[in-house]
Amino acid sequence: MGNLSDVQIGSILLNMIENIPSTISGTTLHNMIDQEIFFAERFTGDTISIAAVGNVYQPAIISLSAASVLRMMEMQGTDTSKLRLGDFTVDKGSNSPAAWTSEQVKADGIIKLKNIGAKINFFKANG
Repeated sequence: MGNLSDVQIGSILLNMIENIPSTISGTTLHNMIDQEIFFAERFTGDTISIAAVGNVYQPAIISLSAASVLRMMEMQGTDTSKLRLGDFTVDKGSNSPAAWTSEQVKADGIIKLKNIGAKINFFKANG
């Protein structure tokens, strides 16, 4: 896979998560993805272009963005009793919220960012 734009990541999410309401698609979805790209930049210390997210960052950004979408779906009252995340399906019954799923997906994204690593800068004080 080559570099992906935030629009392409949005398409992946729309195919990955069932029943995303129209209130989350479009500009709202792309803003959420852009926020997760910015989070990944701050975490790693690297510069990540929203127009060309590199292969190394894509898994983490997709997981973090999916978690954001799931949290927003729950906040809007979307029926999340049955969710499909790629090949993974969660059928929790009608009384269970998606919070557990979004928390697990976010934790997965954080682990993926940690595996990339963060830049550490050392400075010597002259004095």
